[in-house]
Amino acid sequence: MNSERIDENRTEAVRRRRKRNYRKMMEARLSAISLLVMVPVFLLIALFLLVWPRTKVSQIEKRELATFPNFSFQSYFDGEFTSGITKFYDDTVPFRDSFKVKGNQLKGLFGLRGKDSAPTIIGPGNVVAPPKPVETQPSQTEPPTDPANMGMAGRLPQDTKPTDPPTEEPTQRDYTGQEAEGNYENGLLIVNQDGHWRCMELFGGGSGTNYAEALNTLQEKLGSGVTIYSMPAPLASEFYVPSNFAEYSASQSQCFDGIAEKLNSGIVSINVCNTLSKHTEEPIYLRTDHHWQPLGAYYAAQAFAEAAGVPFADISEYEVGKNEGFVGTMYAFSGDDRLRNDPEDFTYYVPKASYKTHYYDLSFNYKYTGRLLQGVDTANSYLMFMGGDSNVVKIDTEVKNGRRLLIVKDSYGNAEVPFYTSSFEQVFVVDMRYFERNLVNFIKAMNITDVLFTMSSYSAVGSNANNIMNLIEQDASSQIVDGQLTAPEED
Repeated sequence: MNSERIDENRTEAVRRRRKRNYRKMMEARLSAISLLVMVPVFLLIALFLLVWPRTKVSQIEKRELATFPNFSFQSYFDGEFTSGITKFYDDTVPFRDSFKVKGNQLKGLFGLRGKDSAPTIIGPGNVVAPPKPVETQPSQTEPPTDPANMGMAGRLPQDTKPTDPPTEEPTQRDYTGQEAEGNYENGLLIVNQDGHWRCMELFGGGSGTNYAEALNTLQEKLGSGVTIYSMPAPLASEFYVPSNFAEYSASQSQCFDGIAEKLNSGIVSINVCNTLSKHTEEPIYLRTDHHWQPLGAYYAAQAFAEAAGVPFADISEYEVGKNEGFVGTMYAFSGDDRLRNDPEDFTYYVPKASYKTHYYDLSFNYKYTGRLLQGVDTANSYLMFMGGDSNVVKIDTEVKNGRRLLIVKDSYGNAEVPFYTSSFEQVFVVDMRYFERNLVNFIKAMNITDVLFTMSSYSAVGSNANNIMNLIEQDASSQIVDGQLTAPEED
C-alpha cells in the first residue's frame, strides 16, 4: 500500500511539474508574442510623434500652438529651453484636434451627459462645476462712470466726452426665465432656443481672489499715474441657460461684483452683464463657439469707453463683413451633430478709422506691420482678430488725446480691439497667458495711461489669473525698447 501511494504521489508531482513547465512555457511564448507586437507598435507611435508634421494651429481652441524654442546657453542652463521643447511636443501632437474630439466623445460614454446629473465642465475654460454653484455676494455700489471720480482729472482733453449709446432700441429677452429643450453633452449644455441649437459652458463660480490681488499689486507698483480697469467678459451661460437647466450655473454678474469688492479704490470695475442683458435677442454670442460675437464685444467696448471717458465710434461707422456657415469650437468639444447641422453667421466690423497695426513676438521683438483683421477661412473666423493670441500688437491711430491703452486679455479680448481704434492714441495688446516681458516695466516704457484687463469669467476665477502675477514679477531687471520705432520703413 505504501509503495502504491508513493507511486501515486510521484505521478502527481510529475504531472504538476509538467503543468507548471507548460504554463511557464506558454507565458514565455505570450510574452515573446506581446513583445513582438508591442515593440513595433511603440516604435511606430514614437516615429509618428517625431516624424509626422506637427500641428501648428488648433481650430478647436482657435489659437496657434507652441513653437520650437530658440537655443541659447542661458535658456539651456536655466531650464527654459528644455521645458520649451517639452511644451512644443506636448502642444503640437499631430492630429491634435481629432484626438481631442475622440477623447471628449469617450468621456461622454462615462456618464458626462444627462439632464439630471451634475455636469463636469470641459472645454476651453478647463473648469469643473461643483455639485452646486458657488454663491457670491453682489456689490452694493455701481461702477463709477464719471472720469473725475476715477483719479483721471486733469488728464482728459476738455472736449473729450463719452459718446451716446447706439440709437437702436435694445432687444432684451430673459431667456433664463424660460424653459427650453436640451441636454448635457460631454459636460456642455445644448439647448434649442428660437429654433436653433446653442451650446454653452456652465459657470461653476469662484472668488477671483488671485485676480483681484494681482491687479491690486500692479496698481501699487504703478502709482496714480496709470488707471487700471477690470472688465471680465461673461460666458453665454449668463444670459441663455434656461430655467430648467439653471441649477449648476452660478451668476457671473454676482461673481464680478464680488471681485470688484476686493479691488483697491482707484481700480475701475466695469460689470458688463447688465449692458449685455439688454441685447440678448441680438447675436451677441456665438451659438456654436465658446466666444462672443463681435457685436457682444462692441457693447462691452462701448461700456469701457464710457467709463474711461474717451470717444467711441458708433457701430454704424464700421464696414460690416459676414462669414456664413460658421461652426465653432462647441461642435468639436461636444461632438454633437445638431450643432454641425445648424451653422451660424459670423458677423464682424471693420473700422473705417485710419490706423497702423504693428506685430511683435511674445518677447516684444518687432516683426512686421500688417492688418488688424486678417484673412482666414470661415472655420477659423475668430482668428481674424490679430491672427489669434501669439503676438504682441501695437496700433497707432489718428486720435490725438494722449491716451495710451494696454489691453491684457485672453482670447475674449481679441474681438474688442477693433472698436478702440477711434478711442485711444495708441493701443497695445498682450495675452495674459503668453506675454514674456515684465508688465510693470512694459507699462512704464510704453508710457501707458490706461490698462484694461478683459478676459472670460473662467480666466478671472481660474488658473489663468495666476499668470497676471507672473507677468508682474518675471523679467523684472530688463529694459524694454520698442524695436518698431527704429526699424527700417516698410514699402
